[in-house]
Amino acid sequence: MAKSYDVTSAGVNPAEDRAHRMRMYFIAMTLRVACVVSLFWVRDWWVLLSAAGAIFLPWFAVLVGNAVAHGGEQVPDAPEPLQIEASEAEPIEATDVAHEVIVVDVDPERRGSHPRPQTPGAEL
Repeated sequence: MAKSYDVTSAGVNPAEDRAHRMRMYFIAMTLRVACVVSLFWVRDWWVLLSAAGAIFLPWFAVLVGNAVAHGGEQVPDAPEPLQIEASEAEPIEATDVAHEVIVVDVDPERRGSHPRPQTPGAEL
């Protein structure tokens, strides 16, 4: 079997990630409602625990709701970089280049130098 290469580090499916974050937010806010309701009948130090839950759970729920999963932080496979080496080319001498002459033999024409054909009724 051929070796498989991972070409992306995309991570988790966005729909699944959103559903997971919504579930976690719902659970945290349900616990908060339970803490607020329990403040009416609990006594002693349990009031402090319920009050702390009612105060800090919304902060925790927002943190969990906004935390986007980035996947397993898996780096995609990359090939080894190529080594670039200088080749040993012969230097070009200035005398060799001076003997090459390029001749361009074209009639010099300008765009507006040709007479335009006159069409009846068309005046500029």
